[in-house]
Amino acid sequence: MDFSLRQLRVFRALARTEHFGRAAELLNLSQPTVSADLRALERGLRLQLFVRSRAGTALTEEGAALLPLAESLLAGAAELSEEAERLRQEPGTVRLAATPSLINHLVPALLQELEAEGARVQVEVLEVATGALERTLAAGEADVGVGHFVEPSPHTRQARIARDEVCVLTARGVLDPTLPADLTALPGRRLLIWPRRQHDDYFDCLVRACRERGLDPEIVESPGAVSGAQSYQLRNGTAFSLVPFDFAREASPTLSYAPLEPPLLIPLQATWRLPVVNGVPEVVATLRRVRRGRGRAAR
Repeated sequence: MDFSLRQLRVFRALARTEHFGRAAELLNLSQPTVSADLRALERGLRLQLFVRSRAGTALTEEGAALLPLAESLLAGAAELSEEAERLRQEPGTVRLAATPSLINHLVPALLQELEAEGARVQVEVLEVATGALERTLAAGEADVGVGHFVEPSPHTRQARIARDEVCVLTARGVLDPTLPADLTALPGRRLLIWPRRQHDDYFDCLVRACRERGLDPEIVESPGAVSGAQSYQLRNGTAFSLVPFDFAREASPTLSYAPLEPPLLIPLQATWRLPVVNGVPEVVATLRRVRRGRGRAAR
């Protein structure tokens, strides 16, 4: 059974005016259009809603019974329209969770791009540990997150933003960012990384990358990894880390970095909670655009 909101409005107007001409005037429609809409509604409902006579137009018993439901549907449609208008007019506030490797470059670039576009969405940024992105969204503490190796869940959706290149990071003067790093030239340097329980897929990917390039490193686990209590080992050259390129180029001048050979690319993904909060699609689209170098702020 199909019927339109206009047909329901015709039904309501005829019930109020009991006259086709006055109903047409009320709705700013032609009288033939009003008649055609009523006939279509009655065919769809397989009921006669009005009795037409020389004395006028009157509701049938069936029409009188259905009129309150039609009024309710029209009120709901008006409420939906008003809420949509409110959402268009009000700036959305989106809570964005980001992992440490993204907080100093990608997230500022996102905020700059949104500002350059004059976007009405407001973004509140929450830094979370590697591996904590999914838990943060599940707890309702963020609406959208961005990170690497994001795990899917029934209550979220995700999209790939890009593939990030991984670099080697260690003490200043050891590496040249224009030349690929030879991991076999770093014997004795331990791999500084977060505990495997924080994010096993990401952890395993980085350790496997070392072994595939000829180095089976001793591992030093630090919950904060590069920014944690053990980070002094990077500065004094007793350890190295594997980090995304964007993080490496924003690192302290006391450190140096270089790409791997062959290159290692890891997935960068956005993930968001359902139902979708107003503003999240705009944030995700802007993240993708910024990461691919297509934003206004990058021009």
